[in-house]
Amino acid sequence: MRLSWAVIGIYAFASQLHAAEAVKNQSETTLYGALAYSVWNGYSKGEGSSHNLYTHAARIGFEGQERLGETAAAIFNFRFDSQTPTKPDYISGLNSTRYAYIGLKGDFGKLTLGRQDTFWYDYGSAASVFQDIFDYGWAGLSTASKMIRYEKADIGGSGLTLGASAVLDGKHEAIPGGKSRAFNAYEVGATYEKGPWSLFAGYQHTNSDMIYTRDNDKIREVMGASVTYREGPVYVGFDYEHHASKGEHYALGAIWYKERRKHHLYGGIEMVDYDHQKKW
Repeated sequence: MRLSWAVIGIYAFASQLHAAEAVKNQSETTLYGALAYSVWNGYSKGEGSSHNLYTHAARIGFEGQERLGETAAAIFNFRFDSQTPTKPDYISGLNSTRYAYIGLKGDFGKLTLGRQDTFWYDYGSAASVFQDIFDYGWAGLSTASKMIRYEKADIGGSGLTLGASAVLDGKHEAIPGGKSRAFNAYEVGATYEKGPWSLFAGYQHTNSDMIYTRDNDKIREVMGASVTYREGPVYVGFDYEHHASKGEHYALGAIWYKERRKHHLYGGIEMVDYDHQKKW
């Protein structure tokens, strides 16, 4: 079995090199990153003042592509984040891998393998009242390792994008507590954009309880839909989620962006309709 995989890997690599030779000077690599810090000053009775430097953002990455022909390309993205240790023995520095994936893209769509964001996170949260009004995204798995993801964007220029992904994790490392010896999470989704309108619908399933809900519990399954309207400074949206074994989650909101979006006015209403909890 190991020999078979080795042969396939060498053949794929050789094929890419051959295609790259035919289309020269088509390599692209971008280095990106961000740094942001803040100083916090506090006072506690009996302990006096304390001062801390907090890291808001510290990440670095590089992404790029290698053309393999007129319409195809090999792509990659690696990004490392720095997270402030919460315990003395935790590793500091660039201690978190946010992205580490490779793939192919072309007329057939885009296929990627490795640690990456889910289709649900990329398109659902981007068109979400939960994100824009209430400062949190949709419930659901956002990023995972061992993921195989496919999407076909703007099919035939129609504005329709379809996507799906699955986590191939027979050792239950990416999905702790998984039951299957192969795929332990999967999703399907679709988004449609036409003029100022954007529609999204998706379904996500995991083989263990790891999707957080509004009552700080965890579930295995979530589905939802979103409709948004953006025209000039006006944004209006409605979101719906069904949390399996829990109930429903709704939100309606609007934003009026001021000049240069430095200031804006917003308002919204949210409802949690769980079997054991109902609140606005």
